[in-house]
Amino acid sequence: MILKKKVICLVGSTKPEWRQKYREVLEKLTLMGNAVFTVVWFRGDFQGDFEARRELMEQVHYLKIRTSDAVVCISKDAIGEHTQMEMAYARSIGKPVYFAEDLK
Repeated sequence: MILKKKVICLVGSTKPEWRQKYREVLEKLTLMGNAVFTVVWFRGDFQGDFEARRELMEQVHYLKIRTSDAVVCISKDAIGEHTQMEMAYARSIGKPVYFAEDLK
C-alpha cells in the first residue's frame, strides 16, 4: 500500500510508550508527500485532568478522521477500545483504514 499526496489521520494508543512510533509513522508518511493529522497529547502529558479534556479531544480527533482521505493505525499492537471505535467510524464513512506495518 502506497499513500501519496493524501490527508492522513493517525490513530492508535496514546500511552506514552507509543510516542516514538507516532513520530516514526508521521515522518514516513510526510516524506511520502502526505499531510498528516496526529494526536496532541499522550496520557500523562496534559497538566490537569486528562479525562475532563477527553471529550473535546475525541470530538477534534473524529473531525480529523472526517477531514482525512484515509486513516493509518500506527501499529497492529496499539489498538485498544478507542482505536477500534475510531477505525470502525472511519470505515463507516467510507475512509480506508491501513496499518503502518503495511506502508511501503
